[in-house]
Amino acid sequence: MDLHAENGALTPIIQTERLTLRPLASSDTTDLHVIAAQWPVVRQLGGWPWPANLAFTASRSVPYTGQGFVWGVEAAGKIIGSVAVTRGELGYMIHQDYWRRGIGKTVVAAALDRAFCQDNCPVINASVWADNAASAKLLCSFGFTHWHTRYEQAIARGYPVLSHYYRLTRPAWDGLRNTAKSRNSGA
Repeated sequence: MDLHAENGALTPIIQTERLTLRPLASSDTTDLHVIAAQWPVVRQLGGWPWPANLAFTASRSVPYTGQGFVWGVEAAGKIIGSVAVTRGELGYMIHQDYWRRGIGKTVVAAALDRAFCQDNCPVINASVWADNAASAKLLCSFGFTHWHTRYEQAIARGYPVLSHYYRLTRPAWDGLRNTAKSRNSGA
């Protein structure tokens, strides 16, 4: 396992069969900006502008130094998305050409594992726009439960959008992991 210095600590670079999860770097700006220029992706994000803004993308293409982590999702040598848990909130985006391939599930699982098991988060929150059924389904598949709904300003869309808030507690995550381990071990 490779290690990378992040937040004053060594962060593992996670390698799966198809993906590498690692801290973003300024050299990732071009790949990340390709994703930021995809309306179907950006319309589902809370804090990204539309049209895509290269300076904004560059500001997000650096190693994260706050509470939590931000990883680039790399496939075949290029960044195809990102996943993060910052200040207890999960966020992710995937290039639209890679949707419906199980990549979201892979990167969210890795991020939750890191946040709960290494960073000791007691609870992780996530929010999705009401018209993003795929992300809501993904969150629910990990045991997230809906707890709040409200309208909030969607920066890219330029108007208020109904947002659903979800949360996952550490005990719920542990229970799901233990259930999965029992199934896999034949117990």
